[in-house]
Amino acid sequence: MRGTGIQGKGKGERGKVARGLTVGSLVLVATLFVPGLAAQDVPARLTLEDALRLGREWNPQYRQAVVQADATGADVRAAAGAFFPDLRVSLGFSGSRNVTSVGQDDFGGNIDIDQSRTIERSSSSQGLNSSITLFNGLQNFYNLKSSKAGAEAAYYGVDAEAVTLDAQIKTRFYQVVAALRSIEIEQEILRIRREDLLTTERLFRVAARNQVDVLGGQANVASQEQQLASAQGEYRKALLQLAEAIGFDESVEFEVAGDFPEAFDPALLHAETLVDYVLRENPDLRQATASAARADFAASGARGLRWPSLSLSGGFNRSSSQQGYGGLWDFNPQNQAWSASLGLSWPIFNRFSTANSIAQAAATQDIQHELLRQTRLRLEREIRSALIDVENFHEQLLLADRSAELGLQRVAMTREQYQLGMTSFFELQQVVAQSVNDARGALNARLRYTNAVVELERLVGRSVRP
Repeated sequence: MRGTGIQGKGKGERGKVARGLTVGSLVLVATLFVPGLAAQDVPARLTLEDALRLGREWNPQYRQAVVQADATGADVRAAAGAFFPDLRVSLGFSGSRNVTSVGQDDFGGNIDIDQSRTIERSSSSQGLNSSITLFNGLQNFYNLKSSKAGAEAAYYGVDAEAVTLDAQIKTRFYQVVAALRSIEIEQEILRIRREDLLTTERLFRVAARNQVDVLGGQANVASQEQQLASAQGEYRKALLQLAEAIGFDESVEFEVAGDFPEAFDPALLHAETLVDYVLRENPDLRQATASAARADFAASGARGLRWPSLSLSGGFNRSSSQQGYGGLWDFNPQNQAWSASLGLSWPIFNRFSTANSIAQAAATQDIQHELLRQTRLRLEREIRSALIDVENFHEQLLLADRSAELGLQRVAMTREQYQLGMTSFFELQQVVAQSVNDARGALNARLRYTNAVVELERLVGRSVRP
């Protein structure tokens, strides 16, 4: 049984932890999908690090978050622009022609005119005007603060999306690794089934076994071939899911290399330390904090609607007007005019529009603070639950690996006894079936443990390995 796919051992913090099979370096050869990339742009051997890097470049959801965050810069600039005066330039030319053929008498009645009268006029005008808001209840100030907080929240959202994306890619990458290991397990089981069938047929020829045992061996081989085909199908589906997570969408052939990370003892992790770190550094919580700050500033700005606004405006205009069309296209009119005004506006009553705006802003403020509190409570619960999952799955992994190792030893001994005619075909199949279940269980236990660690790292926002 040495060198088989269901008897390898790995190392853990409690001695040697059986992994359930010997794998070495896993090389997953598949046809996946890459958007707009030539084959030479994809690494020949796609590691987990390569997958994470390409995910940051091509995952559509992450790219949407980046675009949205970059767009907030325009909001900040627009809010800052409210502190500066606006500037407007105008340029106009006009012409008119009025022909009068009917006049009026002294009593207002219409009379015909022997000769119609034509009046033609033209004019040109140029203007430079500007205005600035000097005071509006600090609305501009709070709008700028709110826009900056919104931009900060958007960029924390990018960080949160990056952490989520990394966790998704890791989970699907390890799913591919598990699928390939499953294929190796099923291939090894098929080899054992075929060897047992040959042994049964040999014993049948010397009358040490009956035809029922031979048929049972053939049925086992056929059933295992179906199991292998199913594992290969799951492997292909896992590859498609990994391709989707990275963002590939054009067919290109490449290799993926990777393995499960080594297990570590979760007793080295402390829940309080992780919770304190998460409540300080978690991007979801930071985003919620920035969103609450944005709502605070927006509510303060809304209350400024009750204050008067003070504005200053001024302008310089040049114009000319004359009979005929000589005034058209005059780019240097001689008439000049200057103007300046200082205006004060105070909204006394505007049909409760101000009260509604203030109430809506206050409600949004309360909602955002409750969402912040909800996020804090959720993260604390999730981080403690995730740590419990890591601890439980680690214990299950140790037990599953130990069961798989013992099962392999039992299979080896039982097969030797079967070849010597010391045990029945039924007893051999029972032992092999139990060992198969133990090997599959060990693989599933390792995948559950690895995914639990990935989820814990997603919540923390960094690696938690000692």
